[in-house]
Amino acid sequence: MYDYKNQLSTIQTLIKNGHTNEALSFTQKLTESIAVEMSAINTNHPVVNAVLNQKYRSMQEKHIAVILKVGDLQEICLEEEDIVILLSNLLDNAIRESEKVLKNTGKAVIHLKLECEDHKLIFAIRNPVTEKVEIENDTIKSKRGDHHGIGLLNVKAVVDKYGGDMVLSCDENEFKAVVIL
Repeated sequence: MYDYKNQLSTIQTLIKNGHTNEALSFTQKLTESIAVEMSAINTNHPVVNAVLNQKYRSMQEKHIAVILKVGDLQEICLEEEDIVILLSNLLDNAIRESEKVLKNTGKAVIHLKLECEDHKLIFAIRNPVTEKVEIENDTIKSKRGDHHGIGLLNVKAVVDKYGGDMVLSCDENEFKAVVIL
């Protein structure tokens, strides 16, 4: 609050002394820093918030639209490393593919659902694709070499660790991943 009052006082002084351009510049810088620091997404779980907000900012910077449905996740009992593996890998894949779609069509939307229902964590993500990918045994059959799909293997390991389920599907337009833990 003390810093906030000082910043407002500085803006007020700049305006009173006729330095409106400086006041405008100062307020723009403050607004940008506040926007970066504020969390757009709050699930009541600090690790989930950190990952989701980081990926959300990345999507904004890349002009990828996102439709979110998130709930209160303060009760989830996953280890922090597993949360990061689960969310980061699936979101990174969705962002990477959406960037390709964006270049081709000018439009890409990622749909994300992350909620607790009946004491189970449900994480579902849908994203557009440039082409259908083949899925076999919850992994993508690689076209690019041995390293493609390692992220999904890590996600599958997390799902298996917690005795959960994962379903992947893809058609010519959309990739879907649903994880239930």
